Amino acid sequence: MNRKEFIQKSITIIFLAFLLIGCMIWEIAVQKEPAPQTAASTKANAKTVTGSAISGIQGTWISFGDYKSAGLYNRSQSTFSANADKYFKKLKADGINTIYFHVVPCNDAIYPSKYLKWSSYMFQSAPNYDPLEILITKAHKYDMSFHAWINPYRKKMGVIYDPGKTSSTNRIIKITKELLNNYPIDGIHFDDYFYPSRAKGAQLYKVSVAKRKKVINAMVKKVYKTVKSYNKNLLFGISPAGNIEYAESLGCDLKTWLSKDGYIDYIIPQIYWSDQYRLGGKTVTMYTDRLNAWNELNDDQKPMYIGLAMYRAGSKSSSDLGWSKKNNNIVTQIRQLKREGCEGFVLFSSTYLYKSSTSKEAAKYRSYIRSQK
Repeated sequence: MNRKEFIQKSITIIFLAFLLIGCMIWEIAVQKEPAPQTAASTKANAKTVTGSAISGIQGTWISFGDYKSAGLYNRSQSTFSANADKYFKKLKADGINTIYFHVVPCNDAIYPSKYLKWSSYMFQSAPNYDPLEILITKAHKYDMSFHAWINPYRKKMGVIYDPGKTSSTNRIIKITKELLNNYPIDGIHFDDYFYPSRAKGAQLYKVSVAKRKKVINAMVKKVYKTVKSYNKNLLFGISPAGNIEYAESLGCDLKTWLSKDGYIDYIIPQIYWSDQYRLGGKTVTMYTDRLNAWNELNDDQKPMYIGLAMYRAGSKSSSDLGWSKKNNNIVTQIRQLKREGCEGFVLFSSTYLYKSSTSKEAAKYRSYIRSQK
């Protein structure tokens, strides 16, 4: 080998060595780069359906009162899994694309928690498997997003943790973090239970509305920040009572939540009335009136989906006559909320899509859903 060949080969070897070292450094950097989603999102078969607050929501709440009818109460792992698959497949066929599942209904949990006991609403004793993992996997299998629904303050039925205590907020944050750390959920969801009614004798009834709003705002803001610290695309939303004045009396600072960033990604007011409501001896269009009131309140156009009372379909009421007089209330309300610019609806609750008492209304709903495809 002459000197020229030696120099050329040496340069080639040095170049290849540098190239190899560069590749090794790049590979290490990639391995150390944090995942864009929580660790839980890498679990097998999980398909996370996230993003900014999704438009076109067609959702349902699955409450602790729905577990038995869905075949999810006190089952073996194989039966629970099969029934969950069957139930979500049925909901998907009925146009549902978003699930709000009651995972912490009453100071208990449907998953193995460090902080909460197992929910007696789902099991008679602790199961030897993780129900929540199965539920999320099945929902994502059918391309439905899955939001973990928490009742934030309930200690037991009719009794709450004092929202004004730091320990109460810390408890909520611990539960939220536990869910975000361990499961590929698409968001955290709260219902309409904050402070109790201000009726004399009720727990904490003397706490002023202003104080209630201040306390709840601090908690909501902290939960929002916690959710976004895991992944900015995960969603946090609240479903307040449909009566604006009543919701505010419980501590919901609706104007702040709807006009400022850092509180919620979406809101689902529960507008559970028909347009044939009897008030003061007159028939009033209660659904329309309250839908209009929410739209006026939401002048900054925060994503808003409307909670609809499928559970009232076919029922008789001395005050709300529309549910027994008509069987197309839900479809009429869906059409109306869409005309008003709302971005979707959520039915309460999933069970009532399949009850004989609601069958006529549910049939109209299914016909409407099929017509939209």
